[in-house]
Parts: sequence; structure tokens; C-alpha cells
Amino acid sequence: MSDVPWINVVMAKSTKEEAELLVLRNELSWLLREEVNPVLQDIRETLQECYDCLPFHGTAEKSIRHEELVPQKLILTCPNGTSAMNLKSMVTLRGDCVEGAELQFKHKLGREHNIFKTKLKDGCVWRLPQVRDTGNHLCNALEIVSRNDASYVYKSVKEVFLLLDELMESLMKCRQSLSLPKRKSINELMENQNLLVFNPALPSDIAISFYIHTSKLVLALYCLHQNGQHKLEKVEITHRIQVEAMVKWLNEAIIFFTLSLQQCQQLKDKLMAVSQILEDP
Repeated sequence: MSDVPWINVVMAKSTKEEAELLVLRNELSWLLREEVNPVLQDIRETLQECYDCLPFHGTAEKSIRHEELVPQKLILTCPNGTSAMNLKSMVTLRGDCVEGAELQFKHKLGREHNIFKTKLKDGCVWRLPQVRDTGNHLCNALEIVSRNDASYVYKSVKEVFLLLDELMESLMKCRQSLSLPKRKSINELMENQNLLVFNPALPSDIAISFYIHTSKLVLALYCLHQNGQHKLEKVEITHRIQVEAMVKWLNEAIIFFTLSLQQCQQLKDKLMAVSQILEDP
């Protein structure tokens, strides 16, 4: 007789746990049915807005004519507010191309320092491949998030996670294309054909590079020193300085990518919290 209350307690506990699991299963089913598609739709709209503001030419669908883009005049300044080497630059940015640039910097010639001035030749451009790469990854992200229409019901957490992981990988590549520019070797800097589009020609001991870092257009200037008389001798960078300017549409793109990644992670966390409890023994 003494065992009966104990059995009743166990049965009551078991019934309560089953009821709680049923509530969680219903909640998970509701999340898959009602929550996933609206979140994906929000992400799709965010990425479409980003697609519309990003001036790249990487796909047939993105048929922007270069001459239709509005040129932007940018004054590039030192990020720390100094004027080392008196480097100054004003550029015209049109979409993913620098199509006009004026440079001025202090350059040592013999024992004297002179102010060297040059500019991009008329009709020449300096392309920014990071924008094209970002646009291509963005197109891939849009394809992933648009794979299923709003009436589709996801059958499992695993199915949603596979899609979110693929989407987040593309979004990370979008953001990294802008925020992590590829570091160029000295040979790549010296042999860059873009160095030939300036008039007057740049001094032989100077190399420059335009690139994007997050939301800014950057101009980096490198002072080179050659050990020996031959071109194949080792060349070293003795000094580097950069000037930069904020670009509005780059800043917007970074915000769009970050927001989309946050929405993906929040949806994953919500599904994970429920599914893990159901999977625990």
C-alpha cells in the first residue's frame, strides 16, 4: 500500500512532462509554419533593397548603364586627421569605378622634397572589383532566400538550418568582400596596369592602390626602395600612408548585410531553443 502514492507521483510527473513536450512540439510546428516564411520574406526585402542600391555590373539582370549612374565627388583625407607626406586626393566615383582622380603628395627627389601632382587620364577608369564580387554573392543570397515561396511549409528544423547556413555563408561573403580587401604583394602593386593611367606618370619608387574597406573608399600610397640596380632585386615598402572617404551606398550595404545576418541568427536561435529541449532525453 505504501508504494501506491509513489506510483501516483511518478505517473503525474510523467503526464506533466508529456504535456510540456506536446506544448513544445506544437510551438515548434507553429514556428515552422508561421514564423520562418515571414522572417525570410523580411530578409528577402532587405537584400532586394541592398541590390537596388549597389551599383555593380556582374549579372545580366543588373543592367545598369555606367553613364546612367550619378558621379560622386569625394575628398579623401587621412583617417587620423594628420597630413603625412601632404597626401591629398580628390576623386570622382561612379558606381564601381574611380573615373577621375587628382593626387598630390610630397616626393623626395635627390635631397629635396617636391610636391608631385598627377591625375587620372581622361577616359581611363580604376575599377573596384570588390563591388562586383559583393554583387555576385548578393545575387546568390537572393536566389537562396527566394528558393521557396510564401506558401511553402518547412517540415523540420534541419531543413530550415540547411537553408539558413547556406544563406548566412553567402551574406558573410558579401560583407567580407567589402570589409576584408585582398592584401596585395609588392609585385602586384608594382605591376598593376592601373598605375599607367596617370599623367604625368607616377615616380618609379611610388605605387598606389584604390580599394574598399567596409564603407570607405581608400587610396593607399606606398614608398618603395629597391636594393640594387636590377628590377629583380628585392623591393621593400619603406612607408605607407592612406587617405579615405565615406561612401553612403557602401555604408548602407554593410548595414543591410549585418541586419540580414542578425535576422538569420535570431531565427536559428529561436528554433534551436525549442528543438534542443525536444531532443534531450
